[in-house]
Amino acid sequence: MDGTLIEAWASQKSFKPKEGGPKDPPTGTGGRNEEVDYRGQKRSNETHASTTDADARLAKKSHGAESKLAYHGHVLMENRNGLVYAVG
Repeated sequence: MDGTLIEAWASQKSFKPKEGGPKDPPTGTGGRNEEVDYRGQKRSNETHASTTDADARLAKKSHGAESKLAYHGHVLMENRNGLVYAVG
């Protein structure tokens, strides 16, 4: 079994709170490329979703790595000949 993360073409700015969740703190600048300070905020897939790519999930490769919007890829292979058995 092998797993990989395929990075999505969605930015962290598109990862907004779902309906009824906590709102991002306003910075007062407004506009399309508004700067938001996410430091210290808890953001998870249960409370937030990407507005540009609904299938992208917040994920990381290891415990100390940064979180990215990505897709999960899983491959089950047969050991002897390296044939792909299942893809998910």
